[in-house]
Amino acid sequence: MQKRRLGKTELMVSPIGYGALGLAGVTPESLRQAVDGGINYIDSARLYTDSEKKIGLMFKETGYRDRVILSTKSMGRTLDCFRKDLVASLAALGTDYIDIFILHDVSTKKSWELIQKSKIIEEMKKLKERGIIKHMGVSTHDGKNLSEEIIKSGYFEVAMLAYNAANPELESTLIPLAKSLDLGIIAMKPYGGGVLTEKRSRELGFEISAREALQWAVSNTDVSVVLPGMDSREYVGLALDVLNSDFTFYNGDKLNEIAGRITIKGRNYCRGCGYCMPCPQNIPIKEMLKLNNRWEVYFGLDWSQMTLINNEFANCIPEDKGPERCTKCGGCVQKCPYGLAVPELMEQCVKIKNYKSS
Repeated sequence: MQKRRLGKTELMVSPIGYGALGLAGVTPESLRQAVDGGINYIDSARLYTDSEKKIGLMFKETGYRDRVILSTKSMGRTLDCFRKDLVASLAALGTDYIDIFILHDVSTKKSWELIQKSKIIEEMKKLKERGIIKHMGVSTHDGKNLSEEIIKSGYFEVAMLAYNAANPELESTLIPLAKSLDLGIIAMKPYGGGVLTEKRSRELGFEISAREALQWAVSNTDVSVVLPGMDSREYVGLALDVLNSDFTFYNGDKLNEIAGRITIKGRNYCRGCGYCMPCPQNIPIKEMLKLNNRWEVYFGLDWSQMTLINNEFANCIPEDKGPERCTKCGGCVQKCPYGLAVPELMEQCVKIKNYKSS
């Protein structure tokens, strides 16, 4: 199997890695399945519930630590929080070093300023000198000026960017910039938060398969490793099938055809990342907006589907956590990496909740 160079780290990585989100489908068994099949990059984060513990258990059961290039992430914006995250990650993963330690979701000017003022960068450099972290990385959902500033800062060896067939703009902006500086480029969210899969895409009024979405992202050879979230062994199998195929890349015409099918670009659709949480009013924003995504597709066109969504809303959203509790505080908007107008979408969710078919 071919591998790709992860920029100036000089690490050689499988073109597809394991995105170990904090989901039930991430298990020691699925992680072992991935490594046995040829995946040598695993990514986690402190934020991903028990993901790190599952990876640590897999290492303990298999002795595979030396076969894996491991990254994890911290949302710490103070030196104390950063240090606590690192200690907790090392303990959970059962290792004494992290190959790539990543500052998680640096997507706002405020977040970037806090990191610099807190001297977290200087701390990472000291940890690198001691061998506790081998390389320094950053993840960002910002596709504009802030990300350019972060990438040009010279602090990082790896950049994790949101890149998929619904958001291909990075091909002419951040990806060539990172490549020119020899940063290893990690593409997260190749499935667009689940939108670019068979079931979800049909709900949103177009059609694309998860395989097409994954192979679309991995066809860009400037990207070192593509990180799909693997919440089931089925998705591990799909990734391994693409990884161990003859690796025939999609050409320009095929890439454009796939991207051209996606009709949701620019819409207020939720990618399901969950960074908006927790809500001070305990509103389950992620679950609510998943229903709103479908509502946008069927509103005024299919009353039976609208009734079904209304029924699901009643069954899935507790009455004491409904969208009418939104105070429009704006915290969710600040945390959303895509800048969705969540309070306005909560008003839409009130309509979904109160919908009655004629």
